[in-house]
Amino acid sequence: MRKKYILPLIISFLLAVIITVITSICITGITQYPIADLESGWTVKLNGSEHRDVSLYEFYKILDGKKLSRGDDITMSITLPDLGALPFPAILFKSRYTTLKCYLDDKLLYDFGQDMYEKRQFIGKMFHFISLPSKCAGKELSLKMRVGENDAFTSLQSARFGSQPDLMSSFMNTHAMVIATGIFLVVFGIVFLCITLFFVADFPDIRSLLCGSVFSINIGIWVMSYYNVLSLFIYTPFETQIEYFTLYLIVPFCYLITYFIQKIVRKRLYIAAALLTSTVTVVQFILHYGFNIHLRATLPLYHIIGLLGFLVMLYYLIRNIIRKDLTASGIIQMAGLVAFALAAVAHLVIYALDKLHIPNSYRLGILIIDSGCLCFVMCQLSNYMIYITQSYAQRKEYESLARLAYADGLTNLPNRARTDKYLEDLDKSNKDYCIVSVDLNGLKTVNDKFGHVNGDKYIKDFSKVLSTTFDGVGFLSRIGGDEFLVIIEDSQNVDIDALLGRLSSALNVMNALYTEYTRSVATGYAYRHEFTDEATSHEVYLLADQRMYEVKKRMHEELGITMRI
Repeated sequence: MRKKYILPLIISFLLAVIITVITSICITGITQYPIADLESGWTVKLNGSEHRDVSLYEFYKILDGKKLSRGDDITMSITLPDLGALPFPAILFKSRYTTLKCYLDDKLLYDFGQDMYEKRQFIGKMFHFISLPSKCAGKELSLKMRVGENDAFTSLQSARFGSQPDLMSSFMNTHAMVIATGIFLVVFGIVFLCITLFFVADFPDIRSLLCGSVFSINIGIWVMSYYNVLSLFIYTPFETQIEYFTLYLIVPFCYLITYFIQKIVRKRLYIAAALLTSTVTVVQFILHYGFNIHLRATLPLYHIIGLLGFLVMLYYLIRNIIRKDLTASGIIQMAGLVAFALAAVAHLVIYALDKLHIPNSYRLGILIIDSGCLCFVMCQLSNYMIYITQSYAQRKEYESLARLAYADGLTNLPNRARTDKYLEDLDKSNKDYCIVSVDLNGLKTVNDKFGHVNGDKYIKDFSKVLSTTFDGVGFLSRIGGDEFLVIIEDSQNVDIDALLGRLSSALNVMNALYTEYTRSVATGYAYRHEFTDEATSHEVYLLADQRMYEVKKRMHEELGITMRI
């Protein structure tokens, strides 16, 4: 990889890490009172069958190999410990695809999801902060749930009992990296989506960056909704639907970004694989919103297709690196995408271990997926920096080439080619205009007597005087060695003779200050409206030039000089 790409990568990495760490530090809090993890010691009634001293994580043991079904009733009870005088006591509990009612000594304190259950709507996962009376120690807490989805869960996270501000602080501390990463991804995606929208029409190559911006927003929302922290910012009972919606878009996005970056061989096969994945996504959305077959139904199939998509992406990456068919920019983008895909696969492994009741670290899962997301956004950010740098360099190069093509090298005024283009544009309009033909007197004499260096100085000095005189009035150009042109579009409001008088006066001042040679010009001008028929700009210019030569002839006759042919 070229050295010029290393600095953007380093800067992007540091920026992504610094912003994420600062954000995570800002949202962490301090707990002041004890918090009890109510993980074990529960009495559970499942469809009337009672089980004692149950661990929430080992809930699957009371299922005895069976699966929960829609309509199953679960009641979990426990005696709240005495943690001393707690201000604003509360329970933090995460339900999974069930309704939830909370009782304290048979008094209903909280009710969630019953309406959704009766309407057969999708009830997802959600954290519940349930306020308790101040005198709740030693009382029986009961959580009653009705299962809304088949195979809703086999284990649950610990319920937590403590002061509500402390529970919130502890929750934020545990999920600080998730919140920081999610916010960073969404903000980054929105900002750079707006930036790329300005360029996408003119620069087709930016499509991968445009797609990457939208993908950043998507995975930012997915990460936060997967860990159920999105409701901290936008409270909604549909958080799990948002999670699945964004999850099902991840693999199609990966195919699309890879298509824009990679050199694809066997396009039909690749497009068929991408369409298959997209079809599964679309069909699942139709089943969910059209036929009430909820989003979890095709999740195993989507995981399989996702793994196949990951292998396809690796194949093209390895193939194109070996054949050197990837640009350095493409390698950076693909590195970020593959890093995210690897993290997603590792996260899927942790998900599978959890389904198999093999103990694993909750924080490790957060660390893995956050790292993958940050690698992706880091590579996106560095690619934006590279693109902006290259675009700036290309623009400067284009401006330089345009100046060489359309600017006179000596005076920096527009040249003959630019003037011809300007005259062509005038022919397409109905404007009345004036063309002034200007010719320097005595340039050959200055060149012969004082040398071409002084001749060039004569031309440059005159071009400055001409620019000052007609500044903001019209288009100025040098169309030949000693020939200049002024085109004034709004000629009705301009006193041409007065301007030409100012031009002569300025030259006389220079003659008084610098007496080596005499500076003067011959001018002639013509208006478009002088022609009864529809005239071209070339005809108007020829008339102005003819009048200029008549003036020049008179000036030479007065001085006794023979005109050059």
